[in-house]
Amino acid sequence: MDNLVPAVIDKSGIYSLGGFAYQIKAFVCYALILEEGMRAEFETLEDVTIRKLVPENIDDNEDKFRNLLYSPSGLSAIQVKRTTVDKTTAKQILLNWILLEDSETAITEYVLFTDKSYNNEDIVFDITADELFTEVVNTKLTARSTIGKVKKRYKESKEAFINLYNDIKIKYKFLSNGNIDKEINDKCRLLFKRGINPVVYQKRIEALLQHITYEIMEQINMKNSYTLSYAQMIACTEDICNRYTDTFMYPVYSEFKKLNKVDFKDLQLVNSREYKQLVACELPEKLIETHMQYRDYYQNVRLGYIDTGKIERIRDIEETTHENFEAVKFVLQKEGKDRPYRRLDETNKSTNSHADIDQIKYGSGIYLTRSEEQEKQISWEDEDNAKS
Repeated sequence: MDNLVPAVIDKSGIYSLGGFAYQIKAFVCYALILEEGMRAEFETLEDVTIRKLVPENIDDNEDKFRNLLYSPSGLSAIQVKRTTVDKTTAKQILLNWILLEDSETAITEYVLFTDKSYNNEDIVFDITADELFTEVVNTKLTARSTIGKVKKRYKESKEAFINLYNDIKIKYKFLSNGNIDKEINDKCRLLFKRGINPVVYQKRIEALLQHITYEIMEQINMKNSYTLSYAQMIACTEDICNRYTDTFMYPVYSEFKKLNKVDFKDLQLVNSREYKQLVACELPEKLIETHMQYRDYYQNVRLGYIDTGKIERIRDIEETTHENFEAVKFVLQKEGKDRPYRRLDETNKSTNSHADIDQIKYGSGIYLTRSEEQEKQISWEDEDNAKS
C-alpha cells in the first residue's frame, strides 16, 4: 500500500443538517447530566419532518423544537437558539412559553440556551406584558399560528395573560454557551473514560451524537417526541464503549446509513470511478446508493483505524478483498460468465475474516475501485469484459 492518508475527510452525519447539529448538541449537554430517575425529551411544537430540514432553512425552524428536562427538582423547558435572538425571535419564544405555561404541564424553569458566538443579549422580556397583549389581540394571523392560538385563549382575559407572563418571568433563565463542543467533551470524561486513547475518546463522543441524531430524526418523522432516560443513556454509552476500543471501532451501520445520504446531484460523486464502475454493473439507482454508502461506511472505519495506528488492519482487509476479486475474476473468465455485476456480486460473497461486519467488507471493495488506487485497484468492468 503506497500510502495510508485518509481518502476523504470524515464528517459525521450530524453535520448534514446544518444548524440542526446545535439543537442535538444542546440536547446532549442536558442528557449528560441525567441521574437516576431523570429523563430528557426532544419534542417538536409543529408538524415538521426531517425531509424539509436542510442547511439553508434549519435556522428558520429552530422555534419548532424544544428540550424538556425532567428532574427531582421539577421540569425545565429549554429553547435552543443558535442564531441571533432579535425582538421577533424573543417574542415567538415568549408566546410559545405562554401556551406551555397554560397547559397541563407544570414547568418549574424556562431556559433560553444560546450560542455565545452570536453575542445575544437577554431581551426576552424587553417587551412588557401590556405591549405583548396589545399585539396579541390586534393580530390578523389565523388561529393556527402561535400568536393566533394565544389570542383565541386570552383576548377576553388580559389579567390572566399578564399573570402568566409574570409567572414565566420569575422562572426564566438565560444561558449563553461559549463552547458547546468543549462542554460535551468535559461532561463525557467519566462515561467515555477520557484517560484512554484520545482518538477513541473522540470517536465515542461522535458515536453518541450520531446515535441521538438518528433517534431524534426517526421520532420526528413519526411525529413523536424523543425521550431519553438515565437508564437508556447508560446503556447507550456502554454499547458505544464496547464498539469503540483500541482494537476496533465502527458505527452502527443502520444509523450511519440514515445520516449519510448519497446525493446524486453531486458532480464529484457521479464523476467518480466508484460510481461509474457501479453503473457498469447495471444496478438500479437504489442499489448504487447502497453500495456508495458501503464505501462511505468503510472510509469512516478506515479513518478510525488510521487515527489509532491500526495500519495492519487496513492492509489485511484490502489485501484480502483484492485477492477475492482476482480469484472471482479468474473463475468467471474460465466459466465464460465474466460480467461486471458477476464480479461485484461474487466478490461480495467472498469471505474476509479481517472485516468485523459485512458492510466493511462490501465497502472495501467499492473503495478499491477508486481512481486514486494504484496497487490494488478493482474493476468490475475493464477491457476484458466491457460490452463492445
